[in-house]
Amino acid sequence: MQNLSIYSIVAFIILSMLSTIKLYIGSGAIWLAQILLLFIALISFLYGVKGKLKIINQRLYGFFNHYFIFLFWLLFMLGIAIAALENDGKGAYTLIKYSFFIPILLILLIIPYISSGLLERALYIVLFLSLLPLISFIIFRYLDAMVILGDGRMGWLASWPGVIWKIGAFIWPVAAWRCMQKVSLSNLLLAFSSALIIALDGSRTAIVWMILVWLTLSIIAAYTNKQKIKNNQILVHCCLLLVVSISFAAIQPTLLGWVRGQYDDAIIQLVTPSTNIQDKLDIENEKINNIDNKLTPENTTAVRLVQGDTTTRLEMLSIGWQQAVDNFPFGGGFGSTKANEYGEKVVIHMTYLQILADEGVISLLGYLLFFIYPLYHGIRFVTEKKELFLERFEIMLTPLSILILFLFMGLFHPLSNELSEWGIVLVAISIILNYVPRHK
Repeated sequence: MQNLSIYSIVAFIILSMLSTIKLYIGSGAIWLAQILLLFIALISFLYGVKGKLKIINQRLYGFFNHYFIFLFWLLFMLGIAIAALENDGKGAYTLIKYSFFIPILLILLIIPYISSGLLERALYIVLFLSLLPLISFIIFRYLDAMVILGDGRMGWLASWPGVIWKIGAFIWPVAAWRCMQKVSLSNLLLAFSSALIIALDGSRTAIVWMILVWLTLSIIAAYTNKQKIKNNQILVHCCLLLVVSISFAAIQPTLLGWVRGQYDDAIIQLVTPSTNIQDKLDIENEKINNIDNKLTPENTTAVRLVQGDTTTRLEMLSIGWQQAVDNFPFGGGFGSTKANEYGEKVVIHMTYLQILADEGVISLLGYLLFFIYPLYHGIRFVTEKKELFLERFEIMLTPLSILILFLFMGLFHPLSNELSEWGIVLVAISIILNYVPRHK
């Protein structure tokens, strides 16, 4: 029964990440599947142990020590409720979804098999399931299954560009740190896979994240007392630089050139600036006439990082700030602040400004405290004893980096109310809340 519980948790994490990168769309069926997996994990755990009530009390020790995090989440929901009352019920439906996160986190706190190692292994599986099909479709030019945006970003029908990068970003801290500890073929392959999927997607958020993580881990590696690690830093950074350079400067442009010109029809219609049929035909004819000149593509990830268009994002920030001022302090209701993107109304891509504009100050405070609380306890646990720093850092690296990345993504992406987006975050929080009080 223990194995069934472990497999169910792994399946829950994998399903959450596959939904996050849109291999499955976050729907009612996915919610049901994720909750069902958690109940299977919980029941199989309780069935296989004696003294069930005692075990539950012990496992809820993390809850009783950290009940504030639930209060912060309720504060976040309170802000949404107030905004709904102030705006004729707008966005009240999302309270139902967010309320499910409390019992889900409680279940994750009860099950003892959730650990950083288990979380890492689940992420490796997701990386394999994401990257292998994409590379296969590119190499064999199975273009019907691919999605290539006009700016050269690549993905496939089950995992579009704009989302597939997330699995690479989640794994990058672990991959880079492992290389800094030991330069081996397996560690370099992990770092290469993480960098490659980010390069193929071309997400600027992920690229900035890679750089920040690399710099931070370099400082931490230099701080450690292991002389062997310090002596190998030049080799480590040369190897990491090599795998990143190959991914961004060689493989991504080469693969893009291999499939260049084959775009998804729906995307072409969205990004084509003219609505005149003849103009569209002229654009298509020009594209066909210039196909030979596209063997060396211009829209590589490296170019996009520097020259990518930021007009829409800046407009979103302007609209969001104006709405935040106009609807201060309670907001205009969940999902009410929107901007035009390719002729469609979309929510603004900046979580914190979106919350301030839509749900108000109370929600923003609760949201930030919900993340700051576990981050504070996790970081304090790692740093409070110098002699245990390295050991504790390696244990906490995965859950802490997941929370930090989720906060970082909030600077450039909208708020989600889907369990598929939040599942991995709740797992990371449960690991911190369970591990810290039991190992202080």
